[in-house]
Amino acid sequence: MRYVFYLIVSALIFIFQSTLCEYIAIAGIKPNFMLIFVVSIAFLKGNGEGLLAGIIMGLLQDCYFGQTIGSNLFLYGIIGYAVGCLTDNFNKDNIVALVLLTFIATLIYNLGFYMLNIILRGYTTFNIYIVLNILPELIYNTIFAFIVYFVIYTVNNSSFGRIGRKHRF
Repeated sequence: MRYVFYLIVSALIFIFQSTLCEYIAIAGIKPNFMLIFVVSIAFLKGNGEGLLAGIIMGLLQDCYFGQTIGSNLFLYGIIGYAVGCLTDNFNKDNIVALVLLTFIATLIYNLGFYMLNIILRGYTTFNIYIVLNILPELIYNTIFAFIVYFVIYTVNNSSFGRIGRKHRF
């Protein structure tokens, strides 16, 4: 049941990212709700489900937004797995830790995406990329991480958390 919820939320976030997110863009920069979702799932559930969420969201983003399939899938999968491995040391109720991990994951995602674009397309203006893309997205993702994590945390603890504990064999 939890995986069905993840698929539904993934589809809703994908639809929101590809349609309505255009209206909250500032200077062409949008928050990356797909990355925030991956970090939130990895933070709450660990590396296995973080990797799965990263693969699903990366594949959706590559199929719809990307020119090459695999770059977002690879980056989201690595980020989901890495954040999931780090979360054993954090309290799941600590939203500051999630926001810090979202900040770091956004930075790693953008630097990795830039590196892949250097390899695939030959981009070279790193200073401009930092100022125009990385910094605004870092700020955006950090702000929206509070909202996305609150929703996922509330839904996870209210329905799936109790069901999963009651019905374990």
